[in-house]
Amino acid sequence: MKVLVASNHEYAKIIQDILGNAAEVTLSDTTMESILEKGRDVDIIASNRVPRELLENESGLKMIQTFAAGVENIDFTAIQDQDDIIVCNSHINAAEVAEYAITLLFAVAKNIIPNDRELRKGDWKYAFGGLNPNIEIRNKTCLILGLGSIGSEIAKRLRAFDVKLFAATRSGSSKHTDLVEKLVKIDEVKPLVEESDFIILSLPLTSDSKGLVNENFISWMKSDSILVNISRGPIVNEKALFDALRDNRIRGAGLDVWWRYPKKWRGKGDPPSDVPFQELDNLVASPHRAGYSENTEREYFQFAGENILRFVNGETPFNIVDSHRGY
Repeated sequence: MKVLVASNHEYAKIIQDILGNAAEVTLSDTTMESILEKGRDVDIIASNRVPRELLENESGLKMIQTFAAGVENIDFTAIQDQDDIIVCNSHINAAEVAEYAITLLFAVAKNIIPNDRELRKGDWKYAFGGLNPNIEIRNKTCLILGLGSIGSEIAKRLRAFDVKLFAATRSGSSKHTDLVEKLVKIDEVKPLVEESDFIILSLPLTSDSKGLVNENFISWMKSDSILVNISRGPIVNEKALFDALRDNRIRGAGLDVWWRYPKKWRGKGDPPSDVPFQELDNLVASPHRAGYSENTEREYFQFAGENILRFVNGETPFNIVDSHRGY
């Protein structure tokens, strides 16, 4: 079989080493033009996005292996009626993303960013007895939207802080039900939102989840509640969230995912939103790095290579995405 690995990363060679003589591996950069040029006659593509032209019946493509969990850059409408293309994602970063989500929660709850910024200026106004006392985590209630690989890892960790846990999923079911006290369908989530002190978003971006956290949803939240998003920006209505934060209708938010990204990854000069979140003190902003740790980059390629090898050897690969649900 022929495999195209769309990555300039030094770790891309890991996939070549894993496959060895089991497949012919070609490398390309991550541009759609390069993937299209080098991917016309391959059986498998390892990439977070694939040109629609390669998803048509006549392309011969059999498998897409993404490096990340999110698959919103794959055009599933082009393959929903095909039985010969599978898409597999990766949950290798679930524990790291969970740790980061909780870090964002703590950073907002404990006023960490303003504390640091003002003390560097010599201003002690946030010292003991001053502004914005810490929000306690213990004995609070947290609602996790999405109880999959990442959501379940978040739940495991929050249990250590004596947090009461609720969750909601699209179907109202999860293999991790034992981690939470209540699990409901997302369209039945209002009472849990009203009761929760913290809400963490860890669900995939689909047509159903886009805009889920809108003005109406935010109106159900407590005035001292905190929202954390480590899933995808468009799940939240950016103006509705900005207005709520600006008007102090919720306590704060920690965001690692956004609505706008630079044309070049890690580039400069591109604000992450059309509204000025950077002006808000009750927001902790992070540049989409929750899944980035000392080991995860290597592990992304390690898992991709091993999962592709399973497919090449005629075994069923892990993490096959439902093309109709998008996760």
